[in-house]
Amino acid sequence: MISTPRIRCNYCSHRIPASAVTCPNCQRNPRAFYWKRWHGLVLLILLLVVLGGVASYFQNDLKQFIPNSIALNPTPTRTNTRPPITVILVATRPPATATRASSAPALPTGTRANTPIPSPSVTNTVTETRTRAPQAAPVTDTVTPIPTRVQVAAPRLVSPTDGERISGGNKRVVMQFQPAQTIGALEWFRVQVDFLDRAGNSVSWCGFTKASAQEFPREFFDDSSPNVRSFLWRVSVVRSNQITPSTCEAPYDILSEPSQVWTFYWY
Repeated sequence: MISTPRIRCNYCSHRIPASAVTCPNCQRNPRAFYWKRWHGLVLLILLLVVLGGVASYFQNDLKQFIPNSIALNPTPTRTNTRPPITVILVATRPPATATRASSAPALPTGTRANTPIPSPSVTNTVTETRTRAPQAAPVTDTVTPIPTRVQVAAPRLVSPTDGERISGGNKRVVMQFQPAQTIGALEWFRVQVDFLDRAGNSVSWCGFTKASAQEFPREFFDDSSPNVRSFLWRVSVVRSNQITPSTCEAPYDILSEPSQVWTFYWY
């Protein structure tokens, strides 16, 4: 029995085959570098140590820039304050003065006094009344939420099973899966297979189908790497405006999460 070498994914720490291009568990590059929380903590501690060392090293140089005339601890100056002076003002009432009432001269009998009667004055009073116009109610913009499409569930893989070995270059490799629900007219099942070519480069093949199965082309048996015979495959539901999308570069919108990633070996 041939033992498959395994490595540990740098992101999720799961053990996966060494020939895997993407991690079957987290869908990421298992050999890439990812930041962890303790990385940031170590960088923060190193930064504080460096700043503390720089401050202690230049402490004597900073003292030279402080003028001697500026006292760091000024002493309070004593001021002589005088007690307040209170001024009391006494108001005296002025003396009352006697006024003599002048009596009007008596009119002689039989004489009529012509007293001018003042004419009444007419005053037109104009009252200006200002009516306050009612304030208009503030206009508020009503934002109508845009409905979002509910994503469908990912299909469930059936065969070839994870880790299955297929012998023979002329043997048909049919990837079968179970859809979670029926798809619409512009919706497709997108089957993606990742493997290494003969030069050792990572390549991907994509197929779009309405059925619950997709055949992997036989010519990729000779075009794949002779040393690494692992093929990673997954299925997702997408929407495409093309009549018959056939390549990985075809435009599409993802409607579901990707399914599990299974690996089969083709010798």
